[in-house]
Amino acid sequence: MLAREFSGFDVETIAEAVRQPPLEELRSTARFRRQRSVAVVATALLALAGVSVVPLVAGPDRATPARPAEPSPRPNQLSDFTLTGPDSGVDVRQNDCILRFAVTDDRGRSWSDWDAARFEGARCAADPTPTAGDLEFSVLSDRSYLVSDRGYSRLSTDYGRTWREANEAIVAVPTFPATARPVFCGFGCGALQEALAVDPSTGTVYRLSGKAPSWRPLANLYPSPDGTIWAAYQTPSPSGATVARSSDRGATWTTWEVGEDGYVMAIVGVDDREGYLLTQRAGGGTRLLRTADGGKTWTDTGADLPVRTHWDLTVGSDGSLLAITPSGGTGAEGRATLLVSRDDGRHFTVAREYGTAVGSISVAPGYAWLFGPDDGSTGEPDHFLLTTDATSWTRFTLAP
Repeated sequence: MLAREFSGFDVETIAEAVRQPPLEELRSTARFRRQRSVAVVATALLALAGVSVVPLVAGPDRATPARPAEPSPRPNQLSDFTLTGPDSGVDVRQNDCILRFAVTDDRGRSWSDWDAARFEGARCAADPTPTAGDLEFSVLSDRSYLVSDRGYSRLSTDYGRTWREANEAIVAVPTFPATARPVFCGFGCGALQEALAVDPSTGTVYRLSGKAPSWRPLANLYPSPDGTIWAAYQTPSPSGATVARSSDRGATWTTWEVGEDGYVMAIVGVDDREGYLLTQRAGGGTRLLRTADGGKTWTDTGADLPVRTHWDLTVGSDGSLLAITPSGGTGAEGRATLLVSRDDGRHFTVAREYGTAVGSISVAPGYAWLFGPDDGSTGEPDHFLLTTDATSWTRFTLAP
């Protein structure tokens, strides 16, 4: 199918009274939402079905030598959590140019030692005034982690113990193997610059050898339960976006162009026919579009969604749409809200408010969660509540 523009993108701007956050603010949120100060709130990112990322290394196929143990991370560090399964996950702590990784497989009841796996960014450390953006990372699976040290990518496939140069470690294939799981990422993909897949049993990471669906950088990728890959490619400026779908594990893609003033907040797919696209326009307004024919046509669901700086969107185990967004308040009033739609995105209702809103992704394919501290304060979360249907919930404890 030839590239085309979505129908309906020229509809008049919604309610003038609703303020649209500047796109620069949205871009900043997307760029750094996976890394935030734990002193304010802990980070949590869910990457359910194993993911694949680019390798990190200090030398060609050489393991980075182990370093002496250092004091536990300070409370003003940055933190990020990735769910890799219903009971497993990886917590990442960043102290300036040092990353530490801890793993659990029992819903956080026990964790590996923080100093058993670490990465120190040499390029980041060479900067006299390093920022969070100098060192980006993505957890691909329990054992595979990708890091970008000021543009130099390294990969670990052994739980962060050794690192290799990404370009040499990632395997190029015309189509992702059946055993490899496409990498989920949302609203900015951290160290991921392209669609990747990882074999969770071996940690092997794959990239596609064919031409990418767009010249724009990858901003969202959502693997559907049936194996269909839905993706969005977005530039840091309001110059449009490309939406792409592959039903043959990345061998071929069908693409569509979003209007130049459209900013993609999230994309999700139910299967190879049904998908949803959440956008915001430079002039204002949040719109949820739905396709039931594999992307040939898109229809505005008419959902009355409030304007927020970011949204997390996923499809629940029962086919419902789950969305997490800040409540709109500040401080103690800035609650995290889970909205649910059971009528194809036409209407959303509040399923639960819990804890303070954080800037990190709080969904993965089939899962959504809300962070909070046991003492009910607005400080650092020590756990999150996980759901697949906005009805039943389980507790997952974060690393101490």
